[in-house]
Amino acid sequence: MKHTRDRNIELLLTGRAGIDINTTKAGCTFADIPAFTKSVGGSPANIVQGAARLGLKTGFLGKVSHDGMGEYILSSLQAQGIETKGIAVDRTGARNCIAVTEIISAEQSGGYATGGDAFHHGTYLYRQGTADILYSPEDVDGDMIAAAKCVMLSGTAFSQSPSREAMFKILQLARDHGTMTVLDIDYRPFGWTSKDETARCYARVMEQCDIVIGNREEFDAVEYLSMPGNKDNEKSARALLDVGVKLVIVKDGANGSTAYTSDGSVLRCGIIPTAAIKTFGSGDAYAAGLMYGILRERGLAYAMQLGTACASLALTTISCGDAMPDLQAAERHRAQHEKEMMP
Repeated sequence: MKHTRDRNIELLLTGRAGIDINTTKAGCTFADIPAFTKSVGGSPANIVQGAARLGLKTGFLGKVSHDGMGEYILSSLQAQGIETKGIAVDRTGARNCIAVTEIISAEQSGGYATGGDAFHHGTYLYRQGTADILYSPEDVDGDMIAAAKCVMLSGTAFSQSPSREAMFKILQLARDHGTMTVLDIDYRPFGWTSKDETARCYARVMEQCDIVIGNREEFDAVEYLSMPGNKDNEKSARALLDVGVKLVIVKDGANGSTAYTSDGSVLRCGIIPTAAIKTFGSGDAYAAGLMYGILRERGLAYAMQLGTACASLALTTISCGDAMPDLQAAERHRAQHEKEMMP
């Protein structure tokens, strides 16, 4: 492994950075939303903003559109102290991915019936042919990977080419430079051609990662071929540890999160009871807090608790990326609920 330069980036994110069009009012359908606000969104972009808010030195690899939205993404990330020189600008006319949010209730029941037709309610995603998917191996800034302690990749970025090939190049460069690799499974069915393809691709990715983070539903997709029907979190984790992953984090809703390590340790962290406004974005906040604790070497228990505290706070806000908590707020929330999170 090469260690030829200072690691001046603690956490490098890669994947999609897009636009969130946020509702300004919870508890109503799209037709009744009076106004919207905008923020930089997309799971990887949410995580990098959350990590920067906590105080980590951060950077981003990806591609944005050559228009006002792309310009807004770059300027917004730069204003937060996030290194953006690894973000390429598309010249083909592709647009950025967009998510329009609607909050009916924290439970997001998924639909209701009117005249016999079921309607889905939640986040409206527009990701067909977007700039982030056009991020190619030629766009990858190897110097940023060499300068990073850790790079976190989003599973969605593997769903289509040329982004898929760019992600595998990042994994290879990370191994070459001794950079820690983390996979946020981030499974979204759209974009993948089949469940078989999804499972095979994730299997290739995971065996090249040091840390894997996902929720129970995401592990179900990963195990579609290898362990169909499995619901045993420990069995899921052991399968990954057996192929070289050093740490597996399984997020399991009301059951909290569990960490499985390569030395055989199992560590559990409970939830913080929260009056949630929404559900989306909390996983991104958890990842930001978790990585802060790991990269600042505060111990795994602390990292999981800080991630849980960040997730809890994120549930109480309407938007995502621009509402991630700072370290003072997250640490205060963690300390107040530390006993509740202990197994």
